[in-house]
Amino acid sequence: MRRFVLGMLALVMVFSVGAGCSKKESTVKQFDVPAMDRDNFNRLATAYEVPLFWKVDANDNKKIEAKELIPVGAGVDLKPYVANGKLTDKFQEMYYNLVEARRAELVMEELSQGRPTVVNTDFTRGSSNDRSLMRHLVKAGEIIDELYQIQKGAFQYLPKIPDNDKTSMALFDRNMGPWCEAPKTQDDPLCNAITTFPPKISDAYPAYLQKQKDMCEKLGKMENAKELLNPFTVVRESKGKLKGLSLTDVYGDQMGEVAYELKEAAKILGDDEAAFKKYLLAAAKGFETNDWSEADEAWVGMNARNSKWYLRIAPDETYFDPCSEKAGFHMALAKIDQSSLEWQDKLNPLRDQMEQGLADLIGPKYDARKVSFEFPDFIEIILNNGDSRHNLGAIIGQSLPNWGKVAEEGRRRTVVMTNLYTDPDSVKVAQLKSEALLTPATLKYYSDDKTSRLVGIILHEVTHNFGPHTDYKVNGMTPSEIFGGKTATVLEELKAQTGALWYIDFLAKKGILTDEEVKKLYTHSIYWCFGHISRGMFTGSGSPKPYSQLAAVQIGTFVKDGALSFINTTDPETGEKMDKFQIDFEKLPASIEGLMKMTGGIMANGNAAAAEALISNYVKGPDSRLVQMEEIQDRILKYSKASFYYSVQY
Repeated sequence: MRRFVLGMLALVMVFSVGAGCSKKESTVKQFDVPAMDRDNFNRLATAYEVPLFWKVDANDNKKIEAKELIPVGAGVDLKPYVANGKLTDKFQEMYYNLVEARRAELVMEELSQGRPTVVNTDFTRGSSNDRSLMRHLVKAGEIIDELYQIQKGAFQYLPKIPDNDKTSMALFDRNMGPWCEAPKTQDDPLCNAITTFPPKISDAYPAYLQKQKDMCEKLGKMENAKELLNPFTVVRESKGKLKGLSLTDVYGDQMGEVAYELKEAAKILGDDEAAFKKYLLAAAKGFETNDWSEADEAWVGMNARNSKWYLRIAPDETYFDPCSEKAGFHMALAKIDQSSLEWQDKLNPLRDQMEQGLADLIGPKYDARKVSFEFPDFIEIILNNGDSRHNLGAIIGQSLPNWGKVAEEGRRRTVVMTNLYTDPDSVKVAQLKSEALLTPATLKYYSDDKTSRLVGIILHEVTHNFGPHTDYKVNGMTPSEIFGGKTATVLEELKAQTGALWYIDFLAKKGILTDEEVKKLYTHSIYWCFGHISRGMFTGSGSPKPYSQLAAVQIGTFVKDGALSFINTTDPETGEKMDKFQIDFEKLPASIEGLMKMTGGIMANGNAAAAEALISNYVKGPDSRLVQMEEIQDRILKYSKASFYYSVQY
């Protein structure tokens, strides 16, 4: 709910796949494994010299039947694959081999969608204290990885990957589990690191419940719904009743190991790092008790002025959870980038005005709050673990915590990651993607300079602290209770990103941004939307992708309002004609304001029907055509996404 993502993140090398893009295959099973479609069966049978051809799927049941096969070659018959009108054991053995060949292709195709990018931090010439600190924090991060894999239901499958199957292991390491998650392969049931193709079953709920499509809604209507959907509980069944057990009840052993490493790290620190030491000890206590309030207070007490380190280690975000309710374990370790102080000094005095301005726009249902959070610290990432380590791309901004007293009082800590996507490869690919979708008139305002990269992220993150938020209540109900966790998450991110755009004009009127900077920021934000739209609106398991859906709402709204047009243009260098997007910078502010007012009003009034109508209209409804999803995907997905390795030397 509280992070700004540019792409996602990975840990593997790029591979080349000759089989081409995967298409969504049937979820029907044959011989207890996902069935191959006819085209791939025939292609692989030819490649592996199997003398069979699947002529036609006569009854369209997506499965091979004996009567649908014909032999290939002169004087060849169907023996030993068909006997007495039925498929034989020999056929089944051959089929498994072809399925494995297809699985291996898809694993490579999944991996090929990442471009390796290394974030390297070298402490070998640093102080002995820094090196010792790294040893304990790296170890804590490894345990966080294990905890998160357990939460996802993935850890149990790790031993099932053979030592010699390096590509499947690479997929598991990159995706924190065996399931494919890259845009071209996430929907294919044959794309899996495990040869038995296990389904994605979270550890957060009993497995049988997750087979019910309305599980989340049913849990929300139960008498003990608050206990069951509490972000820091795990749902278990006991004596026929569902109960919410604390994280320490279920994961106490691993959490205790994390606490030990944090306390050992705290022993290393001197008086000059008192704030960081206080957080380490408070976080250790949270891992021992499942009470995170003391850790949150200590965490927001750290900043660029009292520590050279940044660390967040806790269960925080809910994106992994099928109901978008449970907090996933993660760790982000970084060094403080002191350049943030300049922006803090500019923007901190404007907090109350920004909150009041948004409240005035939303209307009488929402009263401005007293906000006391600090504008973002800039940080240089050293290591991401657990839910902070994605399969492709990386988090570039975050505002936490999501719950509790600190969140309720508007005192969240916000950070922006400044050392990601600054490598030459990432800069080059971003330029190529922008050229593929923006007209020359708009492209001249696309820039990867520091202001364009960072100010939009800053404004997104701080908007999480303005207006209705995750702890804002309507008639005593939280957004999650009103809208459901999934829709509440999309709404919160839509509010944050639309607010980020709305505040651009606000800062321009304050003289903080020039007209040129305003146009660059608008352009960069539109470009950001294209990237998320290209990844599709839903995960492979059917959950909404919050950033993709908010991007669709924004692009669709701007096109509908005439602030963005998809027009035919001529490339000035090649003379090629192609439809591309052009921004009307005069109309865009009014369109942004209208969408911000609508989104804020929906949240302030708790209007679930309006929320569903707004999102679904642009995601899959009548106005989704305005978004040009297929065109965006065709032009963006030809480029691999950054896959981040984290290299820490100590």
